[in-house]
Amino acid sequence: MPYPTYSPELTGSTTGAEANIADGDIERYHEELFEIAQTGDIKRLKDLLDELDRHKDSTTKKELLNMGYQSVDNLTVLSVAAGKKHKSITEILAKCPEVDVNKASLSGITPLLMVAEVGWPDILDILLQRCAIVDPIPSGKRAEEYKIAGSTPLIGATKYNNSECVKCLLEYHANPNHQNHFGISALMLAAEQGYFECVKLLIQAGADIDLAPSGPLALIMNIYGQTPLFCAAKEGRTDIVKYLLDRGANPSVQNHYGISALWIPSQRGMLKVVELLLNAGAETHVAPFGNQTDKLNITGWTPLYAAMKSRKFDAVKLLLKYGADPNAITKYCSTPFLLASEICDLDIIEACIEAGADLDFAPSGYDADNLNITGQTALFMATLKDRINIVKFLIEKGAQVNIQNRYGVSPLLLCSESGNRELVQILIEAGANVNITPQGELAEENFLVGQTPLFVAAKKGHVEICEYLIQNGADVNAVTMTGASPLYTAIEEDHLEVVVLLIRCGADVNQSLKVQIAHDLQIENQTPLFCACAKGFQDIVEYLIEQGADVNGIENAGQSCLHIAAAMGYADIVRILCERGANIDQQFHFEGQNLTAYDLAKFQQHDDVCQILKSFNARQ
Repeated sequence: MPYPTYSPELTGSTTGAEANIADGDIERYHEELFEIAQTGDIKRLKDLLDELDRHKDSTTKKELLNMGYQSVDNLTVLSVAAGKKHKSITEILAKCPEVDVNKASLSGITPLLMVAEVGWPDILDILLQRCAIVDPIPSGKRAEEYKIAGSTPLIGATKYNNSECVKCLLEYHANPNHQNHFGISALMLAAEQGYFECVKLLIQAGADIDLAPSGPLALIMNIYGQTPLFCAAKEGRTDIVKYLLDRGANPSVQNHYGISALWIPSQRGMLKVVELLLNAGAETHVAPFGNQTDKLNITGWTPLYAAMKSRKFDAVKLLLKYGADPNAITKYCSTPFLLASEICDLDIIEACIEAGADLDFAPSGYDADNLNITGQTALFMATLKDRINIVKFLIEKGAQVNIQNRYGVSPLLLCSESGNRELVQILIEAGANVNITPQGELAEENFLVGQTPLFVAAKKGHVEICEYLIQNGADVNAVTMTGASPLYTAIEEDHLEVVVLLIRCGADVNQSLKVQIAHDLQIENQTPLFCACAKGFQDIVEYLIEQGADVNGIENAGQSCLHIAAAMGYADIVRILCERGANIDQQFHFEGQNLTAYDLAKFQQHDDVCQILKSFNARQ
């Protein structure tokens, strides 16, 4: 029991003292009693009481024994002795007829409450026989500060697992259903803390098995709606859970946020508790809801989802066995099955499918859009994580391979870009469209339209994947919304080996960017060779020319390959172009001027380029 540091300041009046005890002695006796209560000196107590009796001044003796000590919440000497756990002194004072057994401190602490918490049933019996009030209720601001508001001796005894005291108080008809300031009952305390004997005593005395806190303070404390069963279940008190269920406790009880008695044990993997609740008929579909659960990001999480999220896979299997829905959708459009595919545990994925999981369910709607998970099925998630065994299993079970997310990205596009050759083969053998490409508004906004698996593989330089895709029908000349082909993007990224493969397999070496977006981006009619010259990739330039690339091709603004190479200062490429027949004096109209390659090189002060052009008789 909390109270401040002791110092014997006398409170109360001494006007009732008779002449037999001098007024100045009252304070001395009072201080001495305080010291005795703290030190436990029985001899001093007996001597002092004998001395008081010799005065034959019962009124003053009574006043002394019931005076409070201001610095300790106005506790009486009896309460102080009990608080200090000096049992012999407490017993002597409890039997003393002059002691008021119901004298409460400023916060409402009575001797009975103090003794109940300390755990002395024999002294409780003495106090109760002397008509101590069995259910005194501390109240007021001070009681609230000490966090004892509404805590009766029965609650106090239960709090410290003093079962014999609980038994004694109940025999004197203590109220087993009294709730403290926050709505906590003795049974709720006992169930949560695992005090089985106290639980049995309280139930036998008529405690309401489903009594739960309610009201604003219970909300603040996050205990609103938590029945004894709820409390026992969340702490894993298996024996108490069974006892309460056997006596009719509601197995589907929910707290204020919709969290059920089954939810927390499932989340924590408490298998025995989970099984007890399921056998008693606990509902598996109940999920949290409301603003508070939104903040915690658990809205819509069923016990199955909570168990899955915590990787408590034994609990997951048990819940599925009892009919938990693997397709239950959370606020953010996930399901236990989708979560399993994200976690990538094959055993659990299989269990979900056996329980009826929708293989091709994909999130959709506003929240899914915000999380960028719209359209992502279990197969998509497994592909994203490069889990070959899971992809195989899902395909064997019938998962669709050509699904696309909100951007139009497919599993095949994912693994073609990431470079997982084995996954590419698995998907294509299962019927994946080798030329699938993103479509739609979001794909357009992100310039994804037209990007085939071959395009992204070429961009990343995955030669083996490019070769496999081509062998299985990939279009080597397919273009994106900007007009770029696989060849063009391979050149941009300097992947010579991919360039060689694509041209060998029929890529058009002179295919230029000819779509409206290319025009808008001022890249219209740029050829693969122009791109290589602009980037300065000499090996690719030489190979393209060998394969028939037009050295005099002009992009939409009028620039030739020689113009861009000269402007960038790529002397070796300029020499190659000149040697292969480039029009050295071809003009490029820019800001009212007709500029040659020599003019551009001179303006950029590329002297070495100018010298090369002069050697090929460029006009100066």
